[in-house]
Order: sequence, then structure tokens, then C-alpha cells
Amino acid sequence: MKKNILLTFVLIACSSLLAATKPALEFFVFDNGVGRGSWTPEQQAKTLKELGFSGISYNYTNPKDLAAWQKAFKKQNLKIYAIYLYTFPDPAQPFDPSFKEAVKLLKGTDTVVWMTVRAPKVKGDYDDQTVKVVQEVADLAAAQGVRVALYGHFGFYVASAADSARFVKLANRPNLGATINLCHEFFTGHGGQLDETVKAVAPVATLASINGIDVANTNYLLRLDQGDFDTAAFVKKLLVAGYQGPVGLQCYSVKGDIVENLKADMAAWKKISTTLEQNTLTPKEVSAGWRLLFDGCTTAGWRRYQKPAFPDHGWCIEDGCLKSLAQKGGDIMTTAVFTNFEFAWEWRIAPGGNSGVKYFVNESRPNVGKDPTNPDPCIAHEYQMIDDEHYLEEPLTEKQKTAAWYAVLAPKNAKPKPAGEFNQSRLIVRGNQVEHWLNGKRVLTYKTDSAESAAAVADSKFKNVTGYLDKIPTAILFQDHNTVAWMRNIKIRELP
Repeated sequence: MKKNILLTFVLIACSSLLAATKPALEFFVFDNGVGRGSWTPEQQAKTLKELGFSGISYNYTNPKDLAAWQKAFKKQNLKIYAIYLYTFPDPAQPFDPSFKEAVKLLKGTDTVVWMTVRAPKVKGDYDDQTVKVVQEVADLAAAQGVRVALYGHFGFYVASAADSARFVKLANRPNLGATINLCHEFFTGHGGQLDETVKAVAPVATLASINGIDVANTNYLLRLDQGDFDTAAFVKKLLVAGYQGPVGLQCYSVKGDIVENLKADMAAWKKISTTLEQNTLTPKEVSAGWRLLFDGCTTAGWRRYQKPAFPDHGWCIEDGCLKSLAQKGGDIMTTAVFTNFEFAWEWRIAPGGNSGVKYFVNESRPNVGKDPTNPDPCIAHEYQMIDDEHYLEEPLTEKQKTAAWYAVLAPKNAKPKPAGEFNQSRLIVRGNQVEHWLNGKRVLTYKTDSAESAAAVADSKFKNVTGYLDKIPTAILFQDHNTVAWMRNIKIRELP
């Protein structure tokens, strides 16, 4: 199962025209990936500081160890994000009694008590006992101004994120939150329901953890740069659903050299962070009326041309991009329609590739697909996106190059980036005037009702297309031209 596994998940119930602000996530690592039991706290803190991690989470042992951890990490100006605490629903003493003293050391810190509830020796319904122990720990923590997060762990009584959220509600303590642990969702068999889980749990979650996952081979605990699961899309879904906490790196049982693993994990996190910065809006953009047409993790707000649903093949979401796979999935278009607007997007294309953005789209044109000179499924005005230098199917005229009104008017001084690099494009429609922009420069302006435009169309292969010059309310359409292409940061603002 590859990265486009996410397309098969149920979509998060969020607006397809989402206005999101850029995230600033803190990234910490479990102590099981930083020499648990063999490294000193000083060695752990120094290594994580050098590699760029924000801090660590520890398995609780005793107050003396906690004090030593705090001293070492304070010296490096790093955080201890959580203390992992075992509890039990059935014995008379549900957790280590020394924790009642240790929790006092957490006063004035941001450290969270990461609380597990292990399985009882005898199977049965222990909900009432679990609620009581959760409330007891939450009340101990609250007395010190400390938060608690219920940690769902495979094989435990509280096993999944949904269990965690359920007991948060039952225990009803203001300092109590849930946890979403990616690996344990797969271990508990809930990996295929991540969208529903994220939607339900993220708004009440205090902590979340990630790691690399190989879904195809059912290997659910890998280094962050390994596996086939699109972790960046998962993290983005957390943010879209309302999660606001830090992200922890689970490292249990990951083999290899500790430092080399951590270096690879941090490199992967930096790549994820770069992806998260895409498909977002700044507060200034939001105030200016911009809205996203693609949230970076779902296809909400898009459908196939002349079809009610998104294509079931030929397109996927990859690294925060809408990607055309050159598999004849069909053109895709927004479900929303616009009249006067400024549309912006970033795109890159495979070497030799050809694609485009179409507008003034009329799905009911009677001659669509019937004119042998116009074999495209959709005939409309098109902002051309093409590899000018290496397109081999035919010699390109200036009217067929990047940022042209395809086959009608050529751009002036257009300077696209080489195939494989992202370009920034804008399309502005105001009244009967249309502007094409490329990499910050306006390269083409025309009016739909001008004599120049009429003459150019009359000299083009669109001369017999009824109503081709009309300015009409339109969806925005991305062409599938049997080319691998990537689109991101897709946004629009409507103009008066």
C-alpha cells in the first residue's frame, strides 16, 4: 500500500476551502530512542540539542531520576515533554506511590503526565475502576498545575486513541487530554480508520506520536524516513482537525546506531515540516480574502470533469501536492464556481511534460470531443504548463509555451523554471480582462471582448467552438495530459 493509501480513507470533515495558518510544531523524541538505560541524561540532552530536537519524553522511574533529567535538560534549554506513567485498573495500588512526590517536581513546567492504563490480569469490564484511577492521577497533577494525557497502547486496557478519548470524557477533568499514537492505531487494527479517529480525537488530544510505517509489510515501527506511509499527510490531518500540541517520535525496537537513526529521523522531520508549510495561508492572506482550494491532505472540493466524484485512479496526494500520475485519470476541477477572481498555485512538471489550468469551463458545450482538431476532453481557455525545452511530441510555437493562452496568444518574457522545479503562477479574471502571471511577473493580458482576442481565436484551432470567447462563471480545472505533474499552494480570492 503506497502513499496514495490516504486517498482511500474517509475525508476529514473540514471545509475544502480551508483557511489555515502556518504551523509551528515542536518535535521531541521518546527516551527509548536516545539510549534509555545506557546514556546519561547529560549525553541525551547534549545529543538532542545538537541534532535540533525540542526535547524528550521519559518513562517514569523515581523522583531522583526525574530531578536528574530536569537538571540536564534545563542546562541545554530543552523540554521534558512527558513522563510516561504505568497505571493499573485492578490492584489496590494502581500506580507507583513515589509518583505522588515526583509530580510535585513538575510544578511550573510544561511536562505532561503521559498515563497508560494496563490490562488487568483477569479480563472484564474495568471502566469504573479506570475512571477512578484516571481521576486520581489527574487530580494529583492538577494540584501542581500539571496536565495529563491518556496514552492508548496496544494490548492495554486503554489501547487506542478512541479509548483514550472515551475515558477523557468519562473522567471529566479539565487538565485531562487524549493521545493519538500512530503506531498503536495500526497495531490495534485501526490504521484504516485514521481519518475518523483524527476527526474525533485531535480536538481533545494533548499529545501525539509518529514514526515510520510500512503498511504493505505490516511493519508498524520504523525510523521516520522508512516505510510507505505518508506521515506528513497524517500530521497535516492532525492540524486540520484541530490538534495544537507537540509531536513525539516513537523509537521502540528500532534497530541501528542511535545517533545515525536520530540524524535520519530529524532529516525526515525537516522534510515533513517543509511539507506542512505548504497549503497554508498567512493571517495577512486570510484578511485579504484568500482561501485554500486544497488542504494538502484530502481531495475535498474537487471532482472529475463531467463527473460527480473525484477520479478513482490517475491522481493522488503526495508530499502535500495534488499529483497527476500519467494514468489517464481524467481532468479534475473545483466543485465551486467563480466569476471574478485571483487564482494562485505552484506547479512542477516531469521532463517533457505537458499540462495546464483551464477556465471559462462549460461542461455542456455540444462540440466537446467531436472536433478532431480539438481532442482534449475539456475545451476552454487554458494557462499552459509545459516543459518548453524538452517537449518532444511536436515543435512548440510561442503560443504553446508556458503561461500562454494555449494556442491563442503567446506570453511575453515568460521565464519558467526547468522541469522538476516549482513555478509560481497566477490567473486574474476581473470583468472581461484576464492576466497570466509567472514567477512574479505578468506575462500576458487580454480582454475576452477585444478585437485582438477575436482575431487570435479566429486564427486558432478553436475558431469553430461555439461561445469560446465568452467570459462565464467557471470552475478551475487541472488538465490530465498523460503527464506526471504536481500542484500545491492552490488558493483563490474572489474579486469585486
